[in-house]
Amino acid sequence: MNDYASAAARSRSPPLYRVSHDPAGPATLSTTVIHALADCMGVDVTDGRVALYDTVDPTALDRLFRPRHNGSPRTGGALSFVVDGYHVTVRGDGEILIEPPIRR
Repeated sequence: MNDYASAAARSRSPPLYRVSHDPAGPATLSTTVIHALADCMGVDVTDGRVALYDTVDPTALDRLFRPRHNGSPRTGGALSFVVDGYHVTVRGDGEILIEPPIRR
């Protein structure tokens, strides 16, 4: 058995997972990211396999994208980081994009 994959198969990107965080909702942004990652990984969020602390400070993430002092939402900016091979991008408008690692 060989590990050869066609050029087309190697160039296919994994599916992009999208979720939108509601800043007026009960969950913090970091909690939404953790739940989205757990969903992508196919694990239970309570089993402790998903942690942001090794990559990004969850409190700093929450503060970075929280609404302005006058209550208006943040619309610009983005932060990207990798958790267990999953590429995560958090945007100022609340959109969270997760690209799973490429499986060969």
